[in-house]
Amino acid sequence: MKKLIELITRRGGETPLSESAAPQEMPEGGLPTEPASGAAKETAPKLPPEPPLFFMLSHLDDDGPVRLDGVKLGVCEVMGLEIDEPKLGAFAGALNALDFPAQLLIRQHPPRLERMREKLQEAQPGNLPPQTKAAAESLGRLLTDLETRDGILDRRFYAVCEFARIDDLRGLLSRAGLSVHALQGRQLRMFFVSAALGGSPAEFDEDAPVEVAIGRRDMRIGGTLVRSLHLGKWPRSLAPGFLQGLMAAGAPMDLSVHVGPIPAEQAARTLEWQKVRFESAQSLSLKRGRTMSPEAEIALEDITRLRDEVQRGRERLFHASLSVTLHAKDEASLKEMTQRAKAHFGATLGKLDNLAFRQREGLLSTLPLALNAVAEWRSLDTSSIARLFPFSPPDLDTRSGTLYGIDMRACSPVVYDPWDGTHLNANIAVLARSGSGKSFATKLGVLRGLTRGITAYVIDPEGEYADMARAAGGRVLSPGVPGEGMNPFVIERGDSEEMLQRIGSLRRLIEVMVGESLGAERRASLDHALAGYYARPRERTGFRDFYSYLQEDEAGDPGLARLLRPFATGSLRHLLSDEGDDLLGNEALVTVFDLRLLEPELRPAAAMVCTETVWAAAAQDPKPRLLVVDEVWSIMQHPEGAAFMVSMAKRARKHRLGLQFITQDVQDLLSEDSSRTITGHSGRALLQNAAFKLLLQQDAAAISTVGDAFDLPQDLQRWLLSCPRGDGLLLSKGNRFPVRIEATPEETAVIEWTPGRH
Repeated sequence: MKKLIELITRRGGETPLSESAAPQEMPEGGLPTEPASGAAKETAPKLPPEPPLFFMLSHLDDDGPVRLDGVKLGVCEVMGLEIDEPKLGAFAGALNALDFPAQLLIRQHPPRLERMREKLQEAQPGNLPPQTKAAAESLGRLLTDLETRDGILDRRFYAVCEFARIDDLRGLLSRAGLSVHALQGRQLRMFFVSAALGGSPAEFDEDAPVEVAIGRRDMRIGGTLVRSLHLGKWPRSLAPGFLQGLMAAGAPMDLSVHVGPIPAEQAARTLEWQKVRFESAQSLSLKRGRTMSPEAEIALEDITRLRDEVQRGRERLFHASLSVTLHAKDEASLKEMTQRAKAHFGATLGKLDNLAFRQREGLLSTLPLALNAVAEWRSLDTSSIARLFPFSPPDLDTRSGTLYGIDMRACSPVVYDPWDGTHLNANIAVLARSGSGKSFATKLGVLRGLTRGITAYVIDPEGEYADMARAAGGRVLSPGVPGEGMNPFVIERGDSEEMLQRIGSLRRLIEVMVGESLGAERRASLDHALAGYYARPRERTGFRDFYSYLQEDEAGDPGLARLLRPFATGSLRHLLSDEGDDLLGNEALVTVFDLRLLEPELRPAAAMVCTETVWAAAAQDPKPRLLVVDEVWSIMQHPEGAAFMVSMAKRARKHRLGLQFITQDVQDLLSEDSSRTITGHSGRALLQNAAFKLLLQQDAAAISTVGDAFDLPQDLQRWLLSCPRGDGLLLSKGNRFPVRIEATPEETAVIEWTPGRH
């Protein structure tokens, strides 16, 4: 740790400073004083202060930094959250209980994806075909491009206060619905060094020199230009998510909000005095035959309202200060970012001050030191600070798994691993109209999954995935063709619960195969036959063995055997073939079940056969697998098929199976009309058991149903009607992420590969 501390306590470079910007003596408050106007000019340029003085840092403990004045601080990271009225109310409640100063910090800087590229390389199977391997390598190049692409940023949220009160601060934020964890050890050191030198948290070269040069309106720290600004004039009113527009500008910056509570008695007295002052001015103006200016009338109304709210305990007053530090590589970029930041506040009649000759104070105010070195404050009420909500927008970037797209609102990569155990399950729902890019997005997800060893199975009713599977070195099976049948009736002996669930699945499968409801009596006979068949001590080989058992069962229903005769000796005898390929013993990276040769009325049964076979493989050997069911509505329109899919969605995570279902029949899937063929609300139940929902472009006829089902505001509904192909809305953990699906040319070549095309 000593070497790392030396990095941020190393003497600055020998770059001369302008005399007016050179720090002088250290006053009692810990900040350098401005030079006297009549001071004699030095003949030699002054050097920057020692970096411990420059950064106001004494040392770093494992659990927090210590300032030069001896105050130890606690730092915790806060996960981003979607803004809505209940969350703003909860955050306002936490602020009302805050009785100590705190700093709320937002840091956004270009991402560092080296470790993610290394993980993807380590997880890459060694037997990938050349074309698929080229696609995997191109993903690494795409990640490298994202590190330097303008507008792609890491955004992280932090809260800082004195170490003795850090547990209280964590408790308040947690009660407001925010996820908080303390920074300690190596993670804390990386964070503080990156905050001091600029950039995202990462390992820095401990022996690299650090040069600091202070100018009139900017500074240079290392190779980065830095400019600090302070909000001198606040907007009169703040809209919820006011800071999101500034964050979405795509500029590397650190933004800090310092808040300190004002005692209620003092706040009430101050407001009462201001109210009396304005009323006296109003009375004096009336005596002189003049009226108050509109600004004064508005101020009087605001003070009267706020005084009443404070006296009733609904609001509190805080000292507040907002500072921004921008980072850029050159002066042109810094000037452009400064103009954008000023324009954002200027649109609401706010004003950012340049802090001429006070750049160091501005930088210190945006470092995690809980120190408002600018020493300028504005009194704000609880509601105004709550509307700032400096913990939004959320991002979905865990740096674990693979890249799924670009978050267009947070300007960050969308990276997650559905199988890492942090999500409810690995199920994904894709809802979109025809031609919106849902098949492309699904193929891209399958391809990026198999390049890191995720085995995939695809139920393909139209033959859209077959060429991609062949190009990726997978296999294509056509159920119903001799030698390519499925065998889901082989169940290994397991626990009684698993056996009971599998028997229920087979019963529903047979009902879909038959194509009609069996009725209560025949359903009971089928259940009795299945239970008796699997209770036999001798070996069970598959469907034909079960069919023979039905024929020999004298106590059973002879009509069952007649109903299943087409699948045993008729035209569908190759669908449930005992001689079919052993999926588990000969498992490919990607397997596509091509159902286009079957009649449309037989595809739901074939899809369920394939799904049940994959489930059997997952039950025998649990590992990360993805099962894609395209046009899931063809199964869901049968009552037993709907029950089967819902049961599969609920049980998939037990064997590390991710179920991805796709449909363009959104209106039918989300319908609540119990008179339709789907029973109950199985479509909505299927969606409730999907941890991830991807909504691509929607049809105008279904957008109201989609909006009601996912509680989407009107602006998002309008966006989904007109968003470009490949753009969509990803829903996860209660948050919304507008994403853009982006593929490399090598990945596109695999996805859109057709035989005979080079």
